[in-house]
This record gives sequence, structure tokens and C-alpha cells, in this order.
Amino acid sequence: MIEELERLFSGIKTADSLNGLDTNTYHWFRLEDGELIGLPADQLNGRELALLHHIGSPVTIPTGSSTDTAWYQLLHNESKTDELTENSLYASGCRFIFFTIEGHVKPEVFREAMDSLTDHPLACLWFTKQTGMLIESRQAEPISYEKIVDMLMYDLSVPLRLFVSPWLHSVKDASEQYEWLLTAYRQIPSHSAKHVLHFHDALPQLISMLLPETDRKYIMHHILQGLNEDVELLRTVRMYFTCNQNLTLTAKKLYIHRNSLNYRLDKLTEKTGLDIRKFQDAFALYLALHNLP
Repeated sequence: MIEELERLFSGIKTADSLNGLDTNTYHWFRLEDGELIGLPADQLNGRELALLHHIGSPVTIPTGSSTDTAWYQLLHNESKTDELTENSLYASGCRFIFFTIEGHVKPEVFREAMDSLTDHPLACLWFTKQTGMLIESRQAEPISYEKIVDMLMYDLSVPLRLFVSPWLHSVKDASEQYEWLLTAYRQIPSHSAKHVLHFHDALPQLISMLLPETDRKYIMHHILQGLNEDVELLRTVRMYFTCNQNLTLTAKKLYIHRNSLNYRLDKLTEKTGLDIRKFQDAFALYLALHNLP
């Protein structure tokens, strides 16, 4: 990998640890084998940086609290878990909130806005100038990101995308979980309609991403049965899922009578053989829809 990069960029550096890294003139990445490489910042444009993020994990040095540093070292296997496992703040577990800022916000301004949401401090790690991760400790009243994201975007004057992980019961397995969840986060399309996406909401997308392209095409073909060519019926199905399978709300959103909605769903059953009102059939159809271009 390094040899290939050296043919594209000159002045690449390698390092054994984070100590003494020049982060002012180099962008640092951790490759899959754990090796640290630095590429001159003046040789990289935005597109090249985006491609490099798929090759390795961007390395940033925490400049916030000691808790930020402890989390960084733990997640990158550079320290033992003692400092965090013995911290009462994380006694009941934690979760990761990956964020993407679609604009420019100073790190200290973003941190101040997030800290105002809770009485319990959030650890914050940055991947790039626009992406990073918050670590929220499990408390009696966890943050409801759906309720506060609009307020946050208004205060910061930029759009935000949040990917919320499941709760981790212990800090001890956080490093292993982090690597997998980071990969999942990177698989989520940045153009998702939701500003807050929970792990369980993203499962159909993630399952689709794990399958080979040929398998995804076959699944879509056999389940949809030409549904993608019926614009009205496809819109009805998507609205049904958007409304959490609530028939009354779906009919209201579509400005049709509930009987008309039932007629369309019967038509869907005739076309695909699936009854969307049944859980198994709904899940199969929901999964197939995520494979539509």
C-alpha cells in the first residue's frame, strides 16, 4: 500500500506512535495493519482526502479534555481500559454518536453546543475538520438527538448528520465495537433524508452493503416484481414505511381515503405476492427498496 502511495505523493512519512506527529503540515492515517503514515497536506486536495479516508482511518491528536485523550488511546489500543472502566461516568455503559458537519464550524463552538445538551460531559474525537465522534455516557435521561438536532443546526447555522450506535454495556469491548461501528458509519450514504439515523434504522442499508452486487440485484428483482416501474404504488409503499406502517397516517399524508389505501396495498399483494401488513413481508420489501438506485 505504501509503495503505491509513494508513486503518487512525495515526502510520505511513517511513525510508530502518536508522539511528536507533525499535524500542521501532514495528514495522518492509520492503515488496516495499524501502521501510521503521513502525507504532505499541500499535496492533497479534497477529493484525494476523501479517497484516503476509505483506505485508512484519519488520525487526529485530541486537544480537548483528558477524557478525550483517554478515549482516543483506548480506541486505538494505545492504553489499558483502567482509566475509563474505573470512571463512574461510564459504569452503566456508553454509546457513540458519529457526526458529519456539512459546513464549517470551529471545534470549540461545536463542543460548546454539544456540552450544553447534558449535565454529563461528552467526550469528543475528531476524524477530519467536518467529521468525528461523540461518546455519551449512559445516564437516567439519555439525549434525544431527534428532538435537539433542529435546534443544533439552527444555533450552528450548518446541517448535521448523526449516526447513533447502540448502547455498549461496558467500556472493555469499546475498541472492538468502535472499529466495526466506524465501518458501518462510513457505509451510510451521506445523502440520507434523516439528520439522525440510529443503528437499527440503518440495518437494511448495512445488510445490503454487505451483500455482493449480484445478490442485491437478484433480491431486488425477485421481491419487487416490477414495483419500481409503478410510480404511484412505489410512492404509496415508501410513505407507508415513513409513517411507521400506520394506515390512517399514511392515507392522510397521501391525501386519499383509507379504503383507497387498502385498495393500493391489495394491488401490491397481487403484483409482488407480499402483504406489507405482515412483518416478514414488510421487512423483505423494505430491504429490497434500499437496493433501488
